[in-house]
Amino acid sequence: MRFSVKQLAVVLVAFSLVACSSKEKLVLPEVQNQISPKKVWSTQVGKGVAHFESGLKPLIHNQRVYMASREGLVMAFELSSGKRLWTYDLRKDNTLSTLQQLRQRFSSDNARISGGISQGSGNIYFGTENGEVVALNAETGEMSWRVQVPGEVLVSPAVGEGFVVAKLGTGALIGLSSDNGEQRWIFENEQPPLTMRGTSEPVIESGGVIYGTASGRVGVLIVDRGFQAWEENIATPKGSTDLSRLVDVDAKPIVVAGTIYSIAFNGELHALELRTGQQLWKRDYASFRNMTVQGTVLYLVDSVGRIYAIDRRNGTELWSQTGLHRHFLTGPAVYKDYLVVGDNKGNLHWLDRNSGDFVARQSFDSSGFFREPVSNNEVLVISTRDGELTVLQTP
Repeated sequence: MRFSVKQLAVVLVAFSLVACSSKEKLVLPEVQNQISPKKVWSTQVGKGVAHFESGLKPLIHNQRVYMASREGLVMAFELSSGKRLWTYDLRKDNTLSTLQQLRQRFSSDNARISGGISQGSGNIYFGTENGEVVALNAETGEMSWRVQVPGEVLVSPAVGEGFVVAKLGTGALIGLSSDNGEQRWIFENEQPPLTMRGTSEPVIESGGVIYGTASGRVGVLIVDRGFQAWEENIATPKGSTDLSRLVDVDAKPIVVAGTIYSIAFNGELHALELRTGQQLWKRDYASFRNMTVQGTVLYLVDSVGRIYAIDRRNGTELWSQTGLHRHFLTGPAVYKDYLVVGDNKGNLHWLDRNSGDFVARQSFDSSGFFREPVSNNEVLVISTRDGELTVLQTP
């Protein structure tokens, strides 16, 4: 989706207000390190995502780590050692015409990989700002299929039940066959005239595709047909400024035990029944970052950098941590007994997930973190804007 100068200005103002209002307010709280997370291995994945807003983040699957760079490199590593198992360069795809290959190879934007990585049916999947969805064999890195779609793919596709479902920058969702990329359906969803640069990852669960919209709504499609089952508001535009009226649902919905948890920018945190969309509870939290859940606890970082633990059964706040208020943070990740968030200066913050107290801070690449860490509870994987991929572990 193209933005006018006015639209870009509003979005930039939104992020700058979230990040900080003055240098004096960006003093990190003092932390006495109580743990010393160990670096297992580290490597470089191309040039990373640089300064671009990107949905790229690592994927842990079958004792491997997969990661991609914006220019077109996709790599697989052995989780335990960091040994590179294969590399695929999307710019050298021989299924493209010679002219297409040359244009992509020498373009300053290159392949513009932006959405991924997901896995399923023996493949890994990702999307590009050039309007493509790509499937590579997860074991060998060979191309399985590559198809054009009518819009940018800015976040990871959802995979399940024989489908790959991509959310497009236009607001539409497109259902593809996971076997060959054949289009099975497309669901159009009208965008408001002004949105943030981003979109929520869809989720496939119990025969449905759960999605969020830039107009503050959450809905479910029937996965095998693309028909809408229901759609409900979780945020309504309010206020007199363009910024205050942004209500994008950019955080990935979480589905647990038949309940959808979703949150909106300038909106609220809602728990909805998956089958009907009936509201179970709502609370006054707002965010554009992905949330995470562990057991009965939902963890979130709000729009201005405050961190919360919420009882997902009833919305009761268990603790809050405001020490990173106005710092630009990633979403949270649960790793063992800790909650971990990164910031845009390259600091990794470790919290006791039961109390919200800081237990450690580490400094990494000053290019900063742009997406939440990922974990399989044995290791924690982080990636920086400049493409540094690191695996960490605690006893």
